Amino acid sequence: MRRGLVIVVIAAALVAVPAADALLSQQGVKTTGRYEQVPAAETDGSTQYFAWSQNSRAHRNHFNAFLTRTGDSRVKLNAKGEGYVGGIDPPVVVYQQVVNGQSNLKLYNAVTQARTDPPAGVNTLDWEWEPSISGDWLIFGRQTNTTHFVILRSLTTPTEVILDQGPRFRHAGQVNGDFAAWTRCTRTTCNVVRKQISTDTNTVLSKPSTKYQYGGAVTSTGIVYVARSGPKCGADVKMVRYFGATDPAEGTIVADLGTSGRDFWSAYARDNADGSVDVFYDRYLCGKSTSDIYSVHDPHPGP
Repeated sequence: MRRGLVIVVIAAALVAVPAADALLSQQGVKTTGRYEQVPAAETDGSTQYFAWSQNSRAHRNHFNAFLTRTGDSRVKLNAKGEGYVGGIDPPVVVYQQVVNGQSNLKLYNAVTQARTDPPAGVNTLDWEWEPSISGDWLIFGRQTNTTHFVILRSLTTPTEVILDQGPRFRHAGQVNGDFAAWTRCTRTTCNVVRKQISTDTNTVLSKPSTKYQYGGAVTSTGIVYVARSGPKCGADVKMVRYFGATDPAEGTIVADLGTSGRDFWSAYARDNADGSVDVFYDRYLCGKSTSDIYSVHDPHPGP
């Protein structure tokens, strides 16, 4: 799957797991008539960062990546070609830039306004996409003609770890502190995997065997939020939380996208100073060229 060519791959159905006492309210963040997707958000003291990708009314098939920061004007991140947002570690934003069919990763510093390349070896002649950044770590996907990779790369040393690879779809999710999350698909299903970097421990999130999970976001304490569905798009899609203080092994349903063909592609978890979490996600209508960005506020996830 190449960002910019196809957005919808995996999809949706209800699953029977313990539900939260009260489902979280879904709040619109970017809800215009444009196609808005792949959000990222962080807070640095009193400065709020929010980044996303969108098309325009005049160019429905061309996407740019944008950043807003408290006190600053909106910035278009991709200097040329198309742009897709990845992640934020203030003041740095990592994003995907596609020029003449070549996809590479770029870094933008919101303080210096400088655009730079990541360390040598990250960008290749293959398709690098869907990055996220936290501290010393960069997670991203790489696609060759035969293989999908999810790669964890140090920004200050030559350390590089192939988290996952295979002939089927892989989707780099989010890196946050000591944790990373990504999607691994086989011929019959998709799972979300969480890695604790310091202990080199991978955990495949438990789910009913007939269900799909994807779009994983992770907090700095290791709490993971995913989409859960069956093989059809937009049928009773749920957001499910793992590793919270009261979450069972198969997770807790925290939000319900309903039965009207809604699904989401990617999610991004922002830790707040009070211990709460805001999860941003791109909610789209299956079969429609429309997508908006929503968020849920989880006030007491634990652990």
